[in-house]
Amino acid sequence: MKKTKRQTTSPTQTLLLGRERQFPSSLKISKTKDDFHKLDGTEVYQVCDIEISASKKKELKEPNYEIISQPRAVRAISLGLGIEKPGYNIYVAGIQGTGKNSVIRSFLKKTAESHPTPGDWIYVYNFKNTESPVAMELKTGMAKKFKKQMDELIEQLNDELVEAFQSEDYETNVNNTVNSSNERKAKLFNELEKTAKSKNFGVKSTRMGIVTVPIIEGKPLSEKDYSDLNDEQKEKIEAERNLLEPEVLDFARKVRNIEYDTKNKLDELQSELGNFVLNQAFLGLLKEYAKEKNILNYLDEVKNHILENLNEFLPAEEESEGEAEDSVSASSYMSKKGDPYLPYRVNVFVDNTDIKGAPIIIENNPTFYNLFGKIEKNIEYGVYTTDFKMIKAGSLARANGGYLVLNAIDILKTPHVWDTLKRVIKNQKLFIEDLGEQYSILATSGLRPEPISLNVKIILIGSDWIYRMLYQFDEDFNKIFKIKADFDAEMNRNQSTVEDYVSFISTRTKVENLLPFDSSAVAAIVEFGSRVVEDKQKLTTRFSLIKDITIEADFMCRERRGKKITREDVEKAVDEKYLRSSAIEDRIVEMIERKDIIISTVSRRIGEINGLAVYSLGDVSFGVPTRITCRTYEGKPGILNIEREASLSGKLHNKGISILTSWINGTFGTKKPVNMSVSLCFEQNYNGVDGDSATLAELCLILATIAHIPIDQGIAVTGSVNQFGDVQPIGGVNEKVEGFFKVCSLTGLTGRQGCIVPKQNVKNLMLHKDVQAAINNGKFHIWSVGSVGEAFALLTGFEAGVWDEKKGQFNKGSAFFEIDKHLHKKDEKKAQIEKEKSSSKRKVKTTAARKPATKKPGSKKPSAKKPSSKKPAPKKSSRKK
Repeated sequence: MKKTKRQTTSPTQTLLLGRERQFPSSLKISKTKDDFHKLDGTEVYQVCDIEISASKKKELKEPNYEIISQPRAVRAISLGLGIEKPGYNIYVAGIQGTGKNSVIRSFLKKTAESHPTPGDWIYVYNFKNTESPVAMELKTGMAKKFKKQMDELIEQLNDELVEAFQSEDYETNVNNTVNSSNERKAKLFNELEKTAKSKNFGVKSTRMGIVTVPIIEGKPLSEKDYSDLNDEQKEKIEAERNLLEPEVLDFARKVRNIEYDTKNKLDELQSELGNFVLNQAFLGLLKEYAKEKNILNYLDEVKNHILENLNEFLPAEEESEGEAEDSVSASSYMSKKGDPYLPYRVNVFVDNTDIKGAPIIIENNPTFYNLFGKIEKNIEYGVYTTDFKMIKAGSLARANGGYLVLNAIDILKTPHVWDTLKRVIKNQKLFIEDLGEQYSILATSGLRPEPISLNVKIILIGSDWIYRMLYQFDEDFNKIFKIKADFDAEMNRNQSTVEDYVSFISTRTKVENLLPFDSSAVAAIVEFGSRVVEDKQKLTTRFSLIKDITIEADFMCRERRGKKITREDVEKAVDEKYLRSSAIEDRIVEMIERKDIIISTVSRRIGEINGLAVYSLGDVSFGVPTRITCRTYEGKPGILNIEREASLSGKLHNKGISILTSWINGTFGTKKPVNMSVSLCFEQNYNGVDGDSATLAELCLILATIAHIPIDQGIAVTGSVNQFGDVQPIGGVNEKVEGFFKVCSLTGLTGRQGCIVPKQNVKNLMLHKDVQAAINNGKFHIWSVGSVGEAFALLTGFEAGVWDEKKGQFNKGSAFFEIDKHLHKKDEKKAQIEKEKSSSKRKVKTTAARKPATKKPGSKKPSAKKPSSKKPAPKKSSRKK
């Protein structure tokens, strides 16, 4: 075939006609690239013009902590905090850095100040059930005071009781009671002696009791003398002893009664004196807490218990070592070894003395015990011991009557926390539990503190996907978290929000002690806010990123010893922020430069196109061109997705291939089926591919390959396509364009290179200043397209084509006309073959009809047949001649 002649001297068309392979000469050259919508510098970057109102300038003299552009979330939080009903807890959703924590703190601070400060909580000894300490709610600030008063009371009683029981009056009364008792016992003993003497017996008091001793001739008999007596004498003595025995028993009974009465009198003396001392000691507390019924009941129990255990306050009597060990019971072992006055102590569980308004607790480490409280233990002599004073409050108890802020992911990661939290919220009761006892194989004894009533508003901060997961899979979630505050990641870019940015920068300057920002630096930060959300008409609300840039720009300015932060400092901070994480991108660009990754940006080739992909590494995203290749051949109709065959294709990419197949069949197969065998491949792709942003490039590549039209490799393509051929927007457009720009810059910009992007993505373009400069100088271009035909014409230089309903075909000379012929060439060839076969059969039948019949012996006369109308009469006549 001959190469077509160049029909114009236009540089652009000269490039279009520079082919590596021939193409149909009947194709019509499309408009030049300049005739398509080529973006200028103002369309690829939105500059910020700073205009601050006078009132705003006045506000900026002081730091501004107002919430910026989150009306939906602000309203939800206001509603959640305003409704004081069960279940109206708040889930705060949104991506990180949108100021959720700052907004929550600001709201809670204002709301908490208007609420009353909740009361204190204490745990005290339960005199009726020692394993279940009693929880008591007191007025704010009363817990510490009451604990101190009880400690002072114990110290006071410890001195006053000892002094009282060692007083002369008390000892005199005790001695008189004891002496009186002894005299009565002595009198009884004398009477017993007289009775015994009349019966020739003597009596002797021993530890074993009263012993009777026989007397003969005025002398008591010893055991030896008694044994020397004869039986008659012994019988007489025993007979007399039996007569004396009732007198001895009566004496013992009377002595016991005297001792019992004496003990009662001594106890009465002790109780009267102790009661007198206690009344004097408790008088002040009883008056002070006359209106606190729970404290009065507790003090009454304390007083009775002290009266029953006065010996705990008195000096211990000297005992032998063995007796001391025997007297110590298991229940009082720890009291003897530890604090003997433990039952009268007070455990301050929650103290709100220093809190103004409702408490605000932000729990950053919500473990089970940090959140719900715990019962501590000591190890003494290998034994775990505990008491009610070792009950410690968690975040929920400290936030009671106020607000508790938690992180959703931390709650869900910590075992047993989420289920326990739901139970506490639903029951509005806080139980102090020991996980070890709950999950122990063997039952163990321990403290079971009384639960405290709970009234706390939970604010759970997390991502939107956690909210959806909990809402879908946890039936209790929507009952206890009825309010969702959704924080948006972007806001409209207008004069008001730009001033909000200015206000934020001013606040950070004062808070972080930064150098002042000039108007160009503020404008650069606003532009960076649009770049983050990839939208010229929007600004990011991730103010954590803005704060970081202000701090880093301050460093850049100080490094150059500047006095004021300028645009150059901000841009350098942004560039270095990107540079710190761009090692992988630099490595890929180096591989392209060294031809390890094959990418062409200057030639025209059939079956190849430059698509654009984005690599997201968490902290950074960057674009890299990728070579997509296509081959057509005779075979089973359809598109072979090599990535899918190798299990490297994601669901969205597979969907995109199916859409391409649908568009091709719907465009070229309305009358006849499309006979097409195509294979697509992302070359040098080893990690997988997903997304539909390459469908526009793939479709243009397939069409150009079918028509044997080369594609300009200096133009990279991105965009998705629907079933009607409309180009749809994609994400990461800035990174994609900048990635191709870097690759084109490796060998030098030719002025003919650029990118095709969907027209809907023009508003998303906020390109780097190097790309802007190249576009302004005509070294690099960006075209926006809305249909497949526009992109195809830009890439190939040929008119795509328009379907003619009357003729039932695309207009002649268009690329789609040639493509339609190629797609149905197999049908035409098949029809030609069928036609030739049919014609051959007719010729064979005609020849058989003209052959003369020969009569065989015994055969019938053949019937006459109608001669064929297509007999070659001229040939017969010529043969005759």
